[in-house]
Amino acid sequence: MRNPFATVALSTCLVALAVSASEGEVNYRQHTMSAIGGHMRAVVDIVRGDVPHMDHLATHASAMADLAEIAPTLFPESSKGGDALDAIWEDGEDFASKLNAFKEATAAFKTAAASGDRGEIMGAFRGVGQACKGCHDDYRAE
Repeated sequence: MRNPFATVALSTCLVALAVSASEGEVNYRQHTMSAIGGHMRAVVDIVRGDVPHMDHLATHASAMADLAEIAPTLFPESSKGGDALDAIWEDGEDFASKLNAFKEATAAFKTAAASGDRGEIMGAFRGVGQACKGCHDDYRAE
């Protein structure tokens, strides 16, 4: 015969592990998105001329493009919560298209940053901002 206390204890542990995994996923997503935001703010500082680090622009652009590659993996069903709205999981196709737009925009920005052409850089950077806004407007609680 099974010990009912052992069954309750095991169930409690499994629930605690599920909550911890979910919290871990939310925290990881938030840290990754904060990293993207940090790179965005650094780029703004560079293009405004607030800092003399034009030579750093390609590094920030590359980092954002790399993070955009993993962005689709940051939203498993188990990671509901944080600033992410439930609409992410309710309209997965639209959300995926917005993540793809972000990926394409950051790739274009990476190419533009490597070119050194200020016009290309500014146009591509606006594209990244629009991609971020397009997703945040529909899928992020502000």
